[in-house]
Amino acid sequence: MHRDPETPPPWGRATSTDCPVGVPQQAWIEASLAWFVREFGRERAARNVVLPGPDLPSAAYTGTPEQVGALVSRVCGLMGVDPAGITVELFGRAGEDAAATRKERRTVGHYSVRNGRTVIGLDVTEASDAAYLIAVIAHELCHVRLLGEGRISADRKDHERLTDLLTVYFGFGVFTTNAALRFGEAARGFSVQPLGELDERTLNAARNDGFSRLGYLTEREFGYAMACHAWLRREAEPAWAGHLDPGPRAFLWEGLAYLDRVAEPGVLPTRRTGTVPVSIRVVPKTDPVWLSGLYLMTTRGKWPPDTPGHRPS
Repeated sequence: MHRDPETPPPWGRATSTDCPVGVPQQAWIEASLAWFVREFGRERAARNVVLPGPDLPSAAYTGTPEQVGALVSRVCGLMGVDPAGITVELFGRAGEDAAATRKERRTVGHYSVRNGRTVIGLDVTEASDAAYLIAVIAHELCHVRLLGEGRISADRKDHERLTDLLTVYFGFGVFTTNAALRFGEAARGFSVQPLGELDERTLNAARNDGFSRLGYLTEREFGYAMACHAWLRREAEPAWAGHLDPGPRAFLWEGLAYLDRVAEPGVLPTRRTGTVPVSIRVVPKTDPVWLSGLYLMTTRGKWPPDTPGHRPS
């Protein structure tokens, strides 16, 4: 309804114009994005979407500690976080049995406050994969913007999902969306090596069954969140869409087709956005306080991961 009728839309004739997520998920995504607009300003959403390749890092990146530190500083700058106030701790699992680590729940990143100072922990086992690490860094720094700045409390039930969503609003959605499902060649066909925010309740993954799942947002939710982000930016055909993996890219186009049908550019359909709960908690600054962890874990399950049994509760 907002296009030249002679110009075919990028989502194509066969793409559904229904919302790719359910009504509760749609309302939560849209209301949360509207809250981000009020908290961080619409100009934040209008900034360039960060992309692999020319944006960061350079071709010379190999994942050395110095390069990881520089990468954290770069992401801090793009997210409005003072790197001087961040302590970065690197940890790894050199020498561990690879098969065992694939079967176990393990931390790949964490955010905490120690003696009044923000601490970001990063697992450098796969530090040479810059896109992987950028997704982890972006998520942890979004904890800084939400928890560290007192905008929400860690007691808020959806704070991990909200943190994933904020990476989209701050322009890092290509990295975190693609990192939710990572594909790699294994001895038996193809396996999926995931990255994202996990706990036992929200994780569903499998190995040698075709996929592995990691994250608080599903591919559908990430795809629709990216569509809403583009819509807020008045981008009906975002040039950065080609950087998304095929699954979430399809949900992006479906979401844009839906938004084109029901909403004006720059306006999200959900009107009642004032009910998003926000709670504040003062965190003691004397002892180490682990506020949030990022976990990697595999388990057996069914494909696709967006089926009802694989949605976060």
